[in-house]
Amino acid sequence: MIAETTVCSFNVKGLNTPEKRSQVCHYLQKNTVGIALLQETHFGLQHVPRLSHYVYSQWYHSPSPSSASKGVSVAIHRNLPFTLCSSQLDPEGRYLFIKGTIGSQMYTIGNIYAPNAHQAEWLTDTIDKFLAFAEGCIVLGGDINLPLEPSRDFFSLSRSIAIGKSRKVAQKLQSSALADTWRSFHPNERDYSFFSNLHQTYHRLDYLFVPSNQLHLCKSVKIGSITLSDHAPVFLGYSLQGVPKPATRWRLNCTLSDDASQVQRMTDSLSEYFTLNSSAEISNGIRWEAHKSMIRGHFIALGTHVNRTRQEKTRSLYARIHEL
Repeated sequence: MIAETTVCSFNVKGLNTPEKRSQVCHYLQKNTVGIALLQETHFGLQHVPRLSHYVYSQWYHSPSPSSASKGVSVAIHRNLPFTLCSSQLDPEGRYLFIKGTIGSQMYTIGNIYAPNAHQAEWLTDTIDKFLAFAEGCIVLGGDINLPLEPSRDFFSLSRSIAIGKSRKVAQKLQSSALADTWRSFHPNERDYSFFSNLHQTYHRLDYLFVPSNQLHLCKSVKIGSITLSDHAPVFLGYSLQGVPKPATRWRLNCTLSDDASQVQRMTDSLSEYFTLNSSAEISNGIRWEAHKSMIRGHFIALGTHVNRTRQEKTRSLYARIHEL
């Protein structure tokens, strides 16, 4: 059986406050993210907060010992049966590699946050370390602080960018058979994940890579909007091999009873149900049990309508932000 999840790479620009952590987790949950690769968490070696979000139950960190501007973390959804086998952390808090099983398949997840200088040398060395560590299905993502194709991943009306470093990293990825998933799905498009207010420049700095022979596992890739951070997240729809879809259980959304008109509608439906089913041929036990299915169907329909309306409004607002 094959299940699908969403892998997200997101430079969050700090997670040291409870409010920011709550906002990021809520955002990931709303976007149905199963595996989150978070960069620039600002977690110090002695100041990693204890994270216990009810949806993201597994957290792995590579904190920075000397600077509050680094740190990377990986968060995994509670519905993913991930079992950690081994991990590799950067002493400087710039990369984190974890390897483990999801269901019956081995997966290796890499999260990187490249420095602002000497990116090509650092990325070349880090990719070699990751490939030496990797096993099974591979996903590598993060903020590489460098546009891979300056002609399409960088835009400015007044500035230019050196292409030597970009070419060196692109050649390393090609020789390592690692594919840029967004560019694979959007070969002729332009989009950016970072805007510099200082220089008035647009960059695509955030990437998700998979081996070329595993591109068939990728279903979709998109760049989100810049909202919670100065970077936009990148979302990858990814197929998991041998993982059953989690069972779901319906629960009543109690907020639906806050609307007086909907409460009256439910009351009228119940009255109509018991009026139409008052025959002596139907026992009270059957009548009572059947009414539960009837009213649950009404609540499901109402909840679906409310959620669809709210999600459509949210999508419209995010689309407007993305357009701006």
